[in-house]
Amino acid sequence: MKIQTLALAISASLLVACGGDDDKKESAIEKLGIECVATEVATETPSGTLSLRLIDSHVSSNDFATSSAEIVSYDSCSDQLYVVNAESATVDVLSLAASNSAPTNNGTINLQAAAQAAGISIGAANSVSAKQGLVAVAIEAASKQDNGIIALYRSDDLSLLGTYAAGALPDMVMLSADGHYIVSANEGEPSGDYSNDPQGSVTIVDLKKGFEADQAVVTQVTFEDFNTGGSRASELPAGVRISGPNASVAQDLEPEYLTLSKDGSTAWVALQENNAMAIIDVEAGSVTAIKALGAKPWNAASGNELDASNKDDGTGQFASYEQVAGLYMPDTLASFEMNGETYILSANEGDGREYIYDATQSVCETAGHSWDGDDFTGTAEYTTEEDDCISHIDEMRGGDLYDLVDSEHPQYAALDDNDQLKRLKFVVDKDSYGAADTLYAFGARSVSVWNADAELVFDSGDDIAQRVYAADADNFNSDNESNDSADSRSDDKGTEPEAIEVVVIGERAFAFVGLERQGGVMVYDVTDPAAPVFQSYLNNRDFSEAVCTEVDGDGECDNDTYNSAAGDLGPESIDYFSRNNKHYIAVGNEVSGTTTVYELTFN
Repeated sequence: MKIQTLALAISASLLVACGGDDDKKESAIEKLGIECVATEVATETPSGTLSLRLIDSHVSSNDFATSSAEIVSYDSCSDQLYVVNAESATVDVLSLAASNSAPTNNGTINLQAAAQAAGISIGAANSVSAKQGLVAVAIEAASKQDNGIIALYRSDDLSLLGTYAAGALPDMVMLSADGHYIVSANEGEPSGDYSNDPQGSVTIVDLKKGFEADQAVVTQVTFEDFNTGGSRASELPAGVRISGPNASVAQDLEPEYLTLSKDGSTAWVALQENNAMAIIDVEAGSVTAIKALGAKPWNAASGNELDASNKDDGTGQFASYEQVAGLYMPDTLASFEMNGETYILSANEGDGREYIYDATQSVCETAGHSWDGDDFTGTAEYTTEEDDCISHIDEMRGGDLYDLVDSEHPQYAALDDNDQLKRLKFVVDKDSYGAADTLYAFGARSVSVWNADAELVFDSGDDIAQRVYAADADNFNSDNESNDSADSRSDDKGTEPEAIEVVVIGERAFAFVGLERQGGVMVYDVTDPAAPVFQSYLNNRDFSEAVCTEVDGDGECDNDTYNSAAGDLGPESIDYFSRNNKHYIAVGNEVSGTTTVYELTFN
């Protein structure tokens, strides 16, 4: 075991960064004098199969499905969990019981002080990262299309150290392991009517010289050079999806999530809707490359099978389909080193572009957009009643795609069959499809391993779906807002792998995959990155319970009051930590608003 004490703040790694024992100059973090608590960290290589044991959950008091426990991060210095509470624009601080690490509320970080310091009006907090006694929070502006901020706090007294300008909609933030850098992925999502489409970007904050405005170096990494006519336009791979109406490359690329190398020198950024990954040189503050991720086949030769319909004979109607594939479109990324090489793990959730705003039918049609409400033509409501107006959408069900596909296509008949592909949502980015064309669905319903150049090393195929179905066939492909919704997500993205965490313990590496819709955490041994081995699956969700204290006829929440007996709904993030010489993960569940701690056990 390793004892982690007050010396953490002046750890060997920080002394090396300052020049070693002969150089007595204090680093910026050391000058803060943050005192760290003593914790026992387990480091021995475990043997046997990894299983999860439920410890306990902390339940927020917010309304159901309000992202009140979205992102969770553990700080070993303060020995606490920090949880983004998007509804109340705070970060909840959870202490951990000495006996078993059960989480309980120990205060909040009110982000309004950061808003005042930065001189902006803020919206929701989207992400938190806690390391070395520092707590970084990504906060969007009140108008999502305006630039947001990164706020940095001390973990010991929760006081504000500084705020730093970020791009539009900072969606994810990460501190480097040594606390020298903060990096955020700024999604730059357009407004609902598509009148304002800011650029996607990555913010890098260099804290090596200090935390004040005149000490921290803030770099905004954009993708303008990849625009048509730009100096690097020829470097953009053809497989990178640029699909926004009249959008430049810089506007269309939407950084969703990122992970850092062990030394903090490189960032890999998921460009989810673009089905791509950007590689960033952190120190230089520049884009090394943009990589297209390709597609995962659902054909017979691949061995992958898909349950593609929510209107078939029930759950588990698996089949392979020729010339049908899934775009990976990863959400969460995580990185680890094994045998001197860096690998990237991705949770391949998939995501389409659908931009909607409220308008009258008259305004909607005048703008050339698609009216999605009742037809009020010729009535007074045509100019007075508002409903959904769709400014842009890139998905289409198989039944609608049928009219655009050549009759010689091998899936032509299947696209008109509810038992096959009629209900599946496809990516649509052209007006017609020939007999030899591949049809693409959203997401790969899998977890993948990539090398440092974003080249595919491994994909789990249909393993997640098959194992979830074997564990609970009756509730397979459920939604996360109703416990009476089996098969309802088959036509979308299935169990929807969303959260991912990886940890190297001794000589073994383990990946934890959170399934956003189905619920639960799946564990793989990824010590051999090319051949991961399934370990276990645990879903802390009780499908026999209603999700709220009052539900409607479809089992959906009817009064916004979560029923804790239903368990965890919508795992959005996972963070590993070790204390008391034991291993744990904390899972943030955005729909139920619960933060749940599990102990890692080895059988």
